[in-house]
Amino acid sequence: MADNKVLENFYRRKAKRLGLGLKKSRSKLINLDDFGEYMLIDLNTNTVVYGVKYDLNLKEVGAWLDEYETNLIAARRAEK
Repeated sequence: MADNKVLENFYRRKAKRLGLGLKKSRSKLINLDDFGEYMLIDLNTNTVVYGVKYDLNLKEVGAWLDEYETNLIAARRAEK
């Protein structure tokens, strides 16, 4: 449990640096609209970027954030 919290906080900080927010489901019951995991939102527009139904686990969050960061860096280099 402690390792998950540390990893969650790490990804939460990384998402914030990229202009995103990591939201954790507060639901105690899994249903069709809420799988009880995580979603990523754009903080500027307050829209869901990935994980619409709170269906991301921490491993998927980490992989998606890494890819998103790589794409942002590549796009910034292409602009120069």
